[in-house]
Amino acid sequence: MSEARRSSLGISFAVLAAIGLGLAVALSRYAYEGGSNGITVAATRASLLALGLPLFCLFSGRSLALPWRAWGHCVGLGALTAMMFYGHVGAVEFISVGLAVLLFFTYPPMIAVLNIVVLRERLALPNLIAIAIAFLGLALMLGVSLEVADLRGIALALGAGMAAAWNAVWLVRRMQDHDPMVVTTHMALVAAMVLLALCLSFGTIAWPINRSGWGGLWAVVILQATSVPLYFLGLSYIGAMRSAMFTNAQPLISISAAYLLFGEVMTPVQLLGGALVLGGIWLMQISGRRKR
Repeated sequence: MSEARRSSLGISFAVLAAIGLGLAVALSRYAYEGGSNGITVAATRASLLALGLPLFCLFSGRSLALPWRAWGHCVGLGALTAMMFYGHVGAVEFISVGLAVLLFFTYPPMIAVLNIVVLRERLALPNLIAIAIAFLGLALMLGVSLEVADLRGIALALGAGMAAAWNAVWLVRRMQDHDPMVVTTHMALVAAMVLLALCLSFGTIAWPINRSGWGGLWAVVILQATSVPLYFLGLSYIGAMRSAMFTNAQPLISISAAYLLFGEVMTPVQLLGGALVLGGIWLMQISGRRKR
């Protein structure tokens, strides 16, 4: 396959993944309005992913075998993934779609902070400025949201972002020598078991009670289950840096869909904070690309 063809396919996969993941968060609102809850949606999504990813690996010729030490890491990573799965869509049960996705998308600057604190990595001045801009945006969003928004939703969105950040740092540190699709499959299996155990232990399963609720539930499950493999395919074709540039479209897609479908409008200060977060992420990626 020519380089131009690989690049074209990689960009297509990355764009489709961003659209699918962005729409899934917005459409989860239908599931909640139809009587479901975040833990049910997250557990259903994780279960389908845990069934679909092994089939994807089988058809793509990947072996699911991992050394015991690597599988032990997958247990910890899977627990973080469960938090990420739940918090990412579960926050929408309590707060607006736009606020939920923008709070979750603070995970790239969180990764940079973890690299400084945990890995003792030294960052260039442009990256430090980008991190400061992103966290200024977070402070603005929280400053106008804490008094009017449900704290459960804010905690879920930020918790999911923190889980995503720790997950990324852990993967880079310990799992670089293994196929990312195989590792993701094991993580999804663990995440599904954790979320199903929580549902059964606390009796929190709540299925939708109408057609729109079921439509929202299955839209989330199918969009996210198909977008994750597309994301990794795009990653393998065009690399992490270029793929991440397209991933930044997810919040914009979610916010636009929430406005068109539900009339959700964020306050000007929240939008400014979100713009600073995304701008900081963009500056970090541009700086990393130039460095490479």
